[in-house]
Parts: sequence; C-alpha cells; structure tokens
Amino acid sequence: MKRIGVKIFVTGFFNSGKSTLVHTLDNKAIHIEKKLKKAFDNDKKTTTTGFDLGKMVWMRPNLDFQTDGVIMSRTEFLRDKDEYSGWHALNFDLKGCPGQMQFSGVRKILAKGSDGVIFLIDGCDLENIGSSLVILEETKVELGSNIPIKLIANKSDKEDYHGCEMISNLIGEQVFQGSGKYNTGVKDAIIEVLKKIYFISVNEPKTPKMEALI
Repeated sequence: MKRIGVKIFVTGFFNSGKSTLVHTLDNKAIHIEKKLKKAFDNDKKTTTTGFDLGKMVWMRPNLDFQTDGVIMSRTEFLRDKDEYSGWHALNFDLKGCPGQMQFSGVRKILAKGSDGVIFLIDGCDLENIGSSLVILEETKVELGSNIPIKLIANKSDKEDYHGCEMISNLIGEQVFQGSGKYNTGVKDAIIEVLKKIYFISVNEPKTPKMEALI
C-alpha cells in the first residue's frame, strides 16, 4: 500500500529531555549537537543545535484508529517484523529540536509540516516554566491551536520531580507524567497523538488519508 509518512515534533525548553526521549525510543537516531563549555546541572554535557531524528513504526493488529497497538524503532521493526505478520504498520518520524530561546527560527523551520506534537516540560525545574510557556505558544502559533499535542512533565524518575498536577496548574493545561530516560508514559502519549492524527485524516476531507503499511 502507499506509504504516507507522519511527523511528530518533539519540542520544549532547554534541558527538558527531548534528545533523551528520541534516543531512548530509537538508539539509531540522528543527533546534531554541540558540547557545552560547562556541564549543565552537573549532568548535561551536550546540547542540540540542529535536530534529533528518530525513525519509528506504529504497529496495529487492525485499522481501527482506536486501537493502541505498539510503537517501535524502524530498526526493531525490521528485526522483529515476522512476529507481527498480518499487522498493519505506519512509518512516522520523531523530530526533536534545540530548546534555547535563541533557536526560535530553527524550531519554526523544523516544526513545518508536523502532524502532531510531543511537548516536554522539565518536571524538576519550576523556574523555567515561563520559558516553556513561551515555546508552547510559539508552537501553537506555527502549527495551529488544533494540532494534536500531548504535554509531558518529564523526568518523573528523579527525586526532585514536582508532579504533573502542580505543573498542570502552572501551565494551565493538562500535563501528563513521564520519563523519557526510562520510557515511562512516553509511548502511550505518542500513541494518543497518532490516534488523533489518524482520526483527523479519516474525518477531514481535505486531509490526506493515512494508509497502513502491510
């Protein structure tokens, strides 16, 4: 069947865990980065200056858009595809971006053509919530307020995590708990975005239909 790629934009403020999320899901992901002169928060030694690009596949036993199925990297899919004989597969990209405020122009370029968004917020850093809100608004202006989006309060694995309820109150929107490092809550969020994208493609005549790959 015809292959129609889907692009999910992974964005958020500096140090929210965008690169970690993409590379946790696809350890073969492309990463254009720069070494920091001084480690940030005693841990972060590099920062994205270009983009992250993970190649993923959404597998489902049927074409019902309400079916969760599973997601995996393209590498995993090619290795294990015999186990999913008869399932339907859809290619999609996870495209991350730099989070520093001065890279606004780069984010806008990378956002173009995106079908959905995973927006990461550092769940351990309340001081930069304002910066996260600026980038969230920037994203909605670029892609439209109706773009399928999931907000994740990342780094739930850390002791100083503030919790998604508190961050939801600060952001003014529902935020979900997750850990990109340990892949907690992340795949579920991505599947929810994919389901919304699929629903739109089926129900809006002007939107190109998403077709499953056999």
